[in-house]
Amino acid sequence: MVGAVIAVPTTEAVVVMGPEMSNQHPTWALAIGCLVVTLALEAAFLVLLGRSTVDVDESGLRVGKVALSASHIGRARPLDAAAARRLLGPGLRADAELSLRPWIKTAVQIEVDDMNNTTPYWVVATRRPSELVAALEFVRYAKAEL
Repeated sequence: MVGAVIAVPTTEAVVVMGPEMSNQHPTWALAIGCLVVTLALEAAFLVLLGRSTVDVDESGLRVGKVALSASHIGRARPLDAAAARRLLGPGLRADAELSLRPWIKTAVQIEVDDMNNTTPYWVVATRRPSELVAALEFVRYAKAEL
């Protein structure tokens, strides 16, 4: 929808104003070509803008540019769409760390186990919450055994 809001006026501008800027007359092929190119560029931009990496390794959790060390990872619980909606509603704490994507309905809530950190928990949107919880639990218990 956002792409169409930008692409249609762009195409109209090329088709309507283009002839005045050159000696050529607009054609349907030019209009459709401009629309396709504009929508492709917008789609690529939105895909790049919406990317976020979630990495779990022996050092801890990294979501985008933010990291939580393995020694500070507390309990993690998967959230289905309804639970995520409830958690992110009026009960959401303002000091929570959020990494959300509106088109991903499921998430994981990770408690922060650090007395010096004021962040109570993280909420990370993921399409595979059970896999993320399993990876976090593995790292959490591996660090506890050391």
